[in-house]
Amino acid sequence: MRRLMPYGFVLVAVLLISAFLPAPLRDTQPDAAAIARTTGIRVLGATRGYATTALWLRAGDAYRRGDHYEVLAAYQLIAELQPRNPAVYSYLAWNQGYNISAEFPERERREEWVTRGLDTLHEAQDRITGEASLRQDEWHYILNRTSGYPGAVLRVEYRRYGTENRIWAAVMETALELRARLSPEDVADLNLFLDEVGLQLGLFDLADAVYALPESDRARLLDPAFDALPTERQGELGAAFVEFERYQIRMLAALSPAVLSYLAVAHWCRLHAMVLAVTPALEMQPHGLDIESSVLNACRLAFADIPPVLRDDAREQIETQYKEAVAQAFVSGIENALRIGGRERAAEFIDAMKFNFKGTQELLPTDVTDRALQEISG
Repeated sequence: MRRLMPYGFVLVAVLLISAFLPAPLRDTQPDAAAIARTTGIRVLGATRGYATTALWLRAGDAYRRGDHYEVLAAYQLIAELQPRNPAVYSYLAWNQGYNISAEFPERERREEWVTRGLDTLHEAQDRITGEASLRQDEWHYILNRTSGYPGAVLRVEYRRYGTENRIWAAVMETALELRARLSPEDVADLNLFLDEVGLQLGLFDLADAVYALPESDRARLLDPAFDALPTERQGELGAAFVEFERYQIRMLAALSPAVLSYLAVAHWCRLHAMVLAVTPALEMQPHGLDIESSVLNACRLAFADIPPVLRDDAREQIETQYKEAVAQAFVSGIENALRIGGRERAAEFIDAMKFNFKGTQELLPTDVTDRALQEISG
């Protein structure tokens, strides 16, 4: 069993290269939307509403039957009839990235559909500019789909945001290069890990906690026989790290340094991608309080895991970006909460952020949240 390496050590060891990699070409096979454009369905005129209703019913029936391809075709047609309806694209992306992708045993085919789902959300954002819900959908998509398919999702996000975010793009290029250099054996181990465990948000925090244990305790946790011990013999160690966490750590410890390096770099890249995806929604109206919460949480998580080998000027730029986004989201959140539920809702929002950022005072100091609470109460 290999010795675990803490998150920071992994990053210091590997963030020494940077290379541009070409983004994969999107599949250009004809779909239902393309057929619709060439057969005249978009000139239905007054009957468009009836056709749309029928397609929604058809999509619902197909979903209940588990026919995800018919659901896909129906949503593509609805998108042509209702091009300004964000819900259509949300359903379409979800169906592509979750339902259809799960139909394939081959990881390459699953990744293809995960990629298509994210492309659909980007297409929707370009068609319906100013729609905050589509930004929130992308935030969730990155969060959830990078657990099992970090490479596929990050390649799409690199293509989307890399040009205007060069520091992040350079780290992204490192992640992509690390992935490309993995041996076939490492790729097989990586895919097994992603299928069985996934790149969970708290994975490296968990690894750091285990690494901080005395070597004897760490060895006990890494031994599968520990799980068979009675609860009283597991003691505080078993209570501190539940069975699934122990399984995660063992799977992580079995990976090679090359795979660990890739996962560590990809982890921060996806956190920063979440910041890039949702922050513009603060300027879009109307939007729910979940937008502010998503910006704040993404910045908090990404700030804690900034690669330690970034040059001082690059790190300062990234930190400034997070601080500005947090300040904007905090003020916007208070204003939004006041509109939604008055002073009580605003106080709840401030209290929640005070709790969330108690370990990240550099971004949102306690004196700022306390002062905001006083102003709301007064």
